[in-house]
Amino acid sequence: MLFHYSANTMIFIVLILMLYQCTSESIGFQNSGPIEVESISEFPEAKVFFKDYVIPAKPVLFKGAAKAFPAFSKWTDSYFKSLPQSKSYSLFVEEGKKENRGDGSRRVSFYDFLETYRTEDVYCVNEIPPFIRSDIPLPRSIACPFLVDHLIVDNVMWFSSGGTRSVWHNDGFENINCLFRGEKTFILADRAETPDRAHIDVPEGSYSTVDVDNVDVGRYPGLAEIQYYRAQMEPGDCLYVPFLWFHHVNSVGSNLAANIWWRTYRSEMECGGLPDLTIGDLKFMGADDSTFSVADRAHLAVYTHDYMYDHNHTTPDAFLDAVGGVLDLMPEYQDVSDEVIRWMFARLDTNGDLVLTYTEIDRMLFELPGLLASHLSPLGWATSLLQWAYSSIFDLFAF
Repeated sequence: MLFHYSANTMIFIVLILMLYQCTSESIGFQNSGPIEVESISEFPEAKVFFKDYVIPAKPVLFKGAAKAFPAFSKWTDSYFKSLPQSKSYSLFVEEGKKENRGDGSRRVSFYDFLETYRTEDVYCVNEIPPFIRSDIPLPRSIACPFLVDHLIVDNVMWFSSGGTRSVWHNDGFENINCLFRGEKTFILADRAETPDRAHIDVPEGSYSTVDVDNVDVGRYPGLAEIQYYRAQMEPGDCLYVPFLWFHHVNSVGSNLAANIWWRTYRSEMECGGLPDLTIGDLKFMGADDSTFSVADRAHLAVYTHDYMYDHNHTTPDAFLDAVGGVLDLMPEYQDVSDEVIRWMFARLDTNGDLVLTYTEIDRMLFELPGLLASHLSPLGWATSLLQWAYSSIFDLFAF
């Protein structure tokens, strides 16, 4: 059957289609388009990296920096299959290349994954198998004794046949991601964009339910207002993603990458003096928050509050909200009053200006256990005092 439309009807249809295209673009193109992330040719020395990128929270692309890694040339499917551990080592495989955090996952052997991943809608998101970690050297930009001993959290291998798309999310850690195969596009936004504008509507998972392929700006208007950044990664590139920066990742072609996460620490630290290390030499505490001490969790809570709302301007009330929220979840600290938390703030606020700077916040990792000690039971007091003494002795050089 043939349909005949009037000129006005056709114009109306065209306008509707144009409106849909304008309001349903992939994430990152809702405003004036993304700004390209700065690119440099190598990993800088740690002092330069922290001064120019970590402390100001600025992403940077290290072009070709991973081409010197053994993994860049060695990590082929045939190499992995030749390793006897590949048949006994199991890894997590996510169902569905477009992430929604609702699909299931399963465990398969590394070898079986290699046999099937090119034809299945699956994505390997797993720690780097221990028997190949030595193929990735520790970048000199983070080769700092204090960071290596106390701040390293986790590592992940990202492996697929391409076409993966992550949710719009942020992570509570600093991140360096290195690509060994395929291409990736990172779309990022500054953590100064509040969670409301970035529409992180699942705060317990730090992600958004927005469809990253077709952003409905009527439902997510904030995503049409924020400034986006883009990093186009090729094989051998590495990318620094700052703590709490929002991002979405798109991969093309047979794709293999690895990343390392570490806890944020914005103060200057002594670096150098370490032997040449690989990822295999590191001790990872794990990204599960339950592995963190009360000082770790309070430190992260204050950092998160600071970055999302006040930006290096943590006031007594903000400190009370952040640290009090952490202590409320821990039965052994239920008797710590608001007055005690405000007293802790005063102890950490070394210059007495009623504002905690990044350096003062970082001292919390070492001083909070001691500050809490006098407000706990005798056994708890002794335990915390020992923890504080241990930290003070081994971490004194950090200051």
